Amino acid sequence: MFLLFRKEFHEAIRAGRKRQTIRFWKQRCVSPGGHLYSPRLGKFRITHIQEIDPAALTDADAQLDGLPSVAALQAKLVELYGSIRPPDRKCYKLTFEFLGPK
Repeated sequence: MFLLFRKEFHEAIRAGRKRQTIRFWKQRCVSPGGHLYSPRLGKFRITHIQEIDPAALTDADAQLDGLPSVAALQAKLVELYGSIRPPDRKCYKLTFEFLGPK
C-alpha cells in the first residue's frame, strides 16, 4: 500500500521530526508491523494505529506530526480534508518508523 505525504512534510520525516500522521479513512487499511511505501520518500513501518476522535488530539500528537500545537494540527487537517470530521470517515492516528529510500 502507498502512503502519500505532501512535499512540505518530507524534510521533517527524513529528519525524524514527523513520526505520526492523522488520516481519515472509511475503514482501517493498515496494521501495526505493516510496511508502506511513499513515492519520493521510501519505506515505512507502521508501529501503532489507533482510531481516535479528532477532538481528542493533543499538543503531543501535533509534535509527533511535526507541528507545534494541536491548533496547528487541526488547521492542517481542515486544509487537507476540509474539516476535522469529514463525512463518512473515521480518524486514525498512525505512528510510523521511516526506514529510508529502500
